[in-house]
Amino acid sequence: MSARRRIAGVASTVLLALLVVASTRPAEISRRARRLFGDARADLAVRRLHGTSAAFDRRFFSFLEAVRRRLPASAAGVAFRGAPPIDVYRYLAAYHLAPVPVLFEPGSTGDTAPPGWLLATYGTGAPPGRRVVARLPEGFLCE
Repeated sequence: MSARRRIAGVASTVLLALLVVASTRPAEISRRARRLFGDARADLAVRRLHGTSAAFDRRFFSFLEAVRRRLPASAAGVAFRGAPPIDVYRYLAAYHLAPVPVLFEPGSTGDTAPPGWLLATYGTGAPPGRRVVARLPEGFLCE
């Protein structure tokens, strides 16, 4: 067993012990322990999806991850349409797609974006007249 695996095991055990001490609900501790050990080998995106940063809208996080994976290196930025233009959506998109800049609800109709930017439509169809770069689980990525 490598030193890194031993350290991870010790850290997990300490974290579980702290959860037991801090919590008064054994069912909650059991649920968290199963999640901790079950997600240990999962992809980072899956672990983030199960975390609290995506809890407000897990479908949006899934959409955002699909945008990130399909985003061409030449993209100057990503404009979002269909997602609520509120802070939690903006912050998560900016963090998840960094260093690529993001913009929410560009233009008055939502289907214009600065030159070189892609348009990601969440929960809606592709805008007419735009070339679809990728069909995503919860929307489209368009030029």
